[in-house]
Amino acid sequence: MTRPALTRMDVLNRAWPLVFANATVPLAGVTDTFVLGVAGDASDLGGVALGAAIFNIFYWSFYFLRMGTTGLAAQADGAEDRVELQRVLIRAVALAAILGLLVFALRDVIAAGGFAILQGEAAVNDKGEAYFSARAWGAPAAFGVFALTGWLIGMGRTKATLAIHALFSGVNIGLDFWFVLGLGMGPGGVGAATAIAEWTALIAGLGFVLYAIRQGGGWEAGVSDRRALLDANAMRALFDVNFNLMIRTWCLILGFTWFVNAGARQGTFALAGNHVLLQVITLWAFVLDAFAYVAEAEAGRAFGRKSCEALRRALRLTAEPALAAGAIFAVVTILFGPAALTAIISDPQAREAAIAFLPYCAVVPILGAPAWILDGVFIGATRGAMLRNAGIAAVLVYLAADFLLSPPLGNHGVWLAFLVFYIGRAGALAAYYPALERRLAPSPSPQPLQPS
Repeated sequence: MTRPALTRMDVLNRAWPLVFANATVPLAGVTDTFVLGVAGDASDLGGVALGAAIFNIFYWSFYFLRMGTTGLAAQADGAEDRVELQRVLIRAVALAAILGLLVFALRDVIAAGGFAILQGEAAVNDKGEAYFSARAWGAPAAFGVFALTGWLIGMGRTKATLAIHALFSGVNIGLDFWFVLGLGMGPGGVGAATAIAEWTALIAGLGFVLYAIRQGGGWEAGVSDRRALLDANAMRALFDVNFNLMIRTWCLILGFTWFVNAGARQGTFALAGNHVLLQVITLWAFVLDAFAYVAEAEAGRAFGRKSCEALRRALRLTAEPALAAGAIFAVVTILFGPAALTAIISDPQAREAAIAFLPYCAVVPILGAPAWILDGVFIGATRGAMLRNAGIAAVLVYLAADFLLSPPLGNHGVWLAFLVFYIGRAGALAAYYPALERRLAPSPSPQPLQPS
């Protein structure tokens, strides 16, 4: 059954659950910090910071499981190919299980190498290893949740995604209080709480996916045929898009890591101020990503239907609210940012640095919205190579801008270069967009031969 054309109300109805789902991601981390701040000491906080940094390398590197699954599922849904839609799910979950079990099996090797590189104090490393070892038990579940939520988002089931994330955060927060404040388990308790929450979210995700399949009439005949599941073209498409998305993600991680390091070169107070402002940017990005997720699903569906008109409509109707929200966030940041920073930053010099560079922070949601929406469109279209190339180009432009602007302008140059990073991301993808439409353009019909 063909879906009706996308409307602005459809976008808002599907985006708002994702806003709250994304908001739960940092909430669990805040609770981790709170319980350790109450029950532990600096070595506990430092250990979790190092352990989380090592785990997050793999966590975010494998986030392609969510993005790639959304695009492939949406395309199969747009083509009304229910068999392939279900096979996308099976392939994604299988890949997530393999990667998760691999990280779990190598947890001791990863921890040894990671902590040797970071070189924290002995007490900090010991507590970091306790956190990492406990957290690694949840790796298969965490990657499985990526695959399941990606499939659900591709199907447009954003309320189910909200429920999964809310359950994860609720279980994580409750176990944090019990394990750390109640049982005194310290960093290991924080890691265990997160791992258990991830397995709980996986079970819930499986329930929502099975319910969606049952609503659609159940499993299709032949969906588990081994030869079809391992079809060379389908597997090549899966690995191609996921590998390129991983490279693209590494480029973004490099860019943000460079920004932190560039701030560190300006001194401790500039670094502290930049760190706080980056948290504000992260909050706005989580909210605006909700519209990008809708863009992913709708662009994928447009490619499944081979409809250029549907692709343009998806881009326009998701970009409009994202840009409007970005402008509102910019105004809110300027008007209320100084008071908020004064309330949360006790060190006067760090607070002064954050307030001084707040206008740059306010510009990010406006410049970032086009980058995030175009990201969503290209992810939904599963144009992994284009995303990879755009990511490489954007980070190279950003590094060049930082080398040129930071030495003469100090932290102003650091921020101006960071804004160039967002412009580069949007610009590179915009340059590729006409090629995206050409892939949907119908092939010209052969002209009949004219009599001579």
